[in-house]
Amino acid sequence: MTTTAREPIQLTVIGGFLGAGKTTLLNALLRDAGDRRLAVLVNDFGAINIDAELVQSRDGEMVSLKNGCICCGVAGDFIGELALLRDRSDPPEHVVVEASGVADPGAIVVLGDLPGYRKDAAVVVADAETVRERAAHDVTGHQILGQLRAADLLVLNKVDLVEPDRLAETRAWLREIAGQSTAIVETSFGAVPVDVVLGARPAAARASSAPDPVGDHATHHHDHPAFETWSWSGAAAISGAGLVEELKALPDGIVRAKGLLHLREDAANRYVLQVVGRRFSIQADRPWGDESPASRLVVIGLPGSVDEPQLAATLERLTGAP
Repeated sequence: MTTTAREPIQLTVIGGFLGAGKTTLLNALLRDAGDRRLAVLVNDFGAINIDAELVQSRDGEMVSLKNGCICCGVAGDFIGELALLRDRSDPPEHVVVEASGVADPGAIVVLGDLPGYRKDAAVVVADAETVRERAAHDVTGHQILGQLRAADLLVLNKVDLVEPDRLAETRAWLREIAGQSTAIVETSFGAVPVDVVLGARPAAARASSAPDPVGDHATHHHDHPAFETWSWSGAAAISGAGLVEELKALPDGIVRAKGLLHLREDAANRYVLQVVGRRFSIQADRPWGDESPASRLVVIGLPGSVDEPQLAATLERLTGAP
């Protein structure tokens, strides 16, 4: 079976130095996957202590979970494993690769450009208590700085172990190292919502949910304790040029956005929007075919960063008469 008629598989890489909390974050993703069909590829397979109540079956280096996810051990041939996953009769919706503690996640996330895949993000976990000291070390510093600079999304973990003043210093240091385009979220025990790590899905991609009503527009809002989420859908074509300018001006607190776009400049084809921090892409996907053209967007930000009235007004303007 070819993959051309299928939705591309999203690929996310989770990196970070030894002990930063990558495995804790992975376990949280597996527990909270919901209806997402995830496949997780890890080097150190024995380190993934999957909750027993989630396990459906084990077969060598593969564990199948009751929520439809799978977790696979891989010795290093990620390209071969990705091809096998892509060519399955029931391919995953999203593949997460855990980079080893000394690997460069930026060099692995480019595998998202393989046929049948779409690159999502390089997510790097940093230990708030030790990252600066280890980055200054003669042996480990080069690797850690390279990992931090490769991140699209930085998860600053173990913030409960650091005093507020020191945490503020670490946050400012990370911003200087990673640059202004990288989103930074703070947490303890790897507690980051799956939609933040993997990107919120537009309504049309949620297999277990009915599509959002799409008339002139529809908006929805819900919160996680540390994040705000806002979604929008509309049938009118969006100005792609205008959208690019608005994306460049997004506030720093916007962590993630994802969407399917009906663009005025190419109304016959569906486009995919991907935003991680200040980095964004708009890529041609496929013709709309029998599907009614419509845009669906989801935005996730830190508290206070999601200005619903302004976002709604912006989309109204971008879908107005040229």
